[in-house]
Amino acid sequence: MASGPAANSVLAAGWLPHACRAENPLACCELWFRSLSLLDRLTTDFQAGRYRELVQLCEQQLQPAQDPLAAQVLAAALFQLGQYDQAAAVLAELEGVLGDLTDYLSLYGATCRRLGRLDRARELLARAYQVDPASKATRNNYANLLIDLGEWDQARLLLEALLQEDPHFRDARVNLNRLEFHRQSPQVDTKPAPAATRRSASWLPNDPLMLAFSDNEVLRTRQDVKLDPEGVNVAARLPSPESQEMASEQLTMAARAIQQGNPQFALDLCSQAHAGLGPNSLVYTNAADAYINLQRFREAEICLLHALALGAATVSTYINLITFASMRADFALADHYLNAAAELDPQNPQLQQVKANLQQRRASLPQAGYRFEPSWPLPELRRQA
Repeated sequence: MASGPAANSVLAAGWLPHACRAENPLACCELWFRSLSLLDRLTTDFQAGRYRELVQLCEQQLQPAQDPLAAQVLAAALFQLGQYDQAAAVLAELEGVLGDLTDYLSLYGATCRRLGRLDRARELLARAYQVDPASKATRNNYANLLIDLGEWDQARLLLEALLQEDPHFRDARVNLNRLEFHRQSPQVDTKPAPAATRRSASWLPNDPLMLAFSDNEVLRTRQDVKLDPEGVNVAARLPSPESQEMASEQLTMAARAIQQGNPQFALDLCSQAHAGLGPNSLVYTNAADAYINLQRFREAEICLLHALALGAATVSTYINLITFASMRADFALADHYLNAAAELDPQNPQLQQVKANLQQRRASLPQAGYRFEPSWPLPELRRQA
């Protein structure tokens, strides 16, 4: 993850607001201290994960040309919110001032990667690496891009060095898993996709930690939680252990009903379990299996996405989602799910076959790019997990 600048990086970088070149020294000092105060507040908000509040504050007070470092923090917040176009627009205006700073180059490169501007991302991340070869975030971002570009040997060297320095660097471990999966994949003879299609598939967010909250952010959020009367009322309505045990038995029966070819009964059991457990990933996973057996693929995909949002990030969940996306010819989405599955278990034997099937499916269709149609087709589909 490309981090925002630290508060003390203002002094280290030596950047002064453009207005400080004015002839009025008093105005210069006032603007300088106001800039420092704003940067300090933005940095605090960013480190606390208050990205939306940070953006709103910048809309009211920030003048990017006068406060380039504060504008970089704004771009980092926009990146965290997934607003990559806006982040890139802010960063483009700052290159003349911040173009020699590692944090800036790394953030700009990661943003360009998200937008599919891989050549520009490579240029920026290579410059960041040259400026500060010791930066962990820069090396991880650069390796992530090299994996997308298929330059696996150089990516491996960067990632293995990172993990040797810091065995607990989870971003690097996830990226190395993704690299290993692609290196082990058999080569399938297919017609190469046009450059535009390859580009659209390669930049997808294959490293979910770039968007996820860090452990520290989660901890800070927990510390901020106060138990109010409304929360007490919610807690009083939580299911009792007895109802949870009954719901668990109902889910076990639902799985057995699916195996025995009785998906409608399985759905009834899932409904009863839902009443006892509320939103629960196993409820939606079993419901998805039942819908697949009923050839209700739209409903199955929706249930799988619900399960994923509730924490069921398993290889089997991703394999079914890959299948649905592939049958619609949304290969960019299928590639994203494939990479996510590989990050979980790069040695899973099913994934190599799924990847080969995906490549063959891609080669069998005209390379016209994916389109959102008024109605999605419902093809003949067999369950793969």
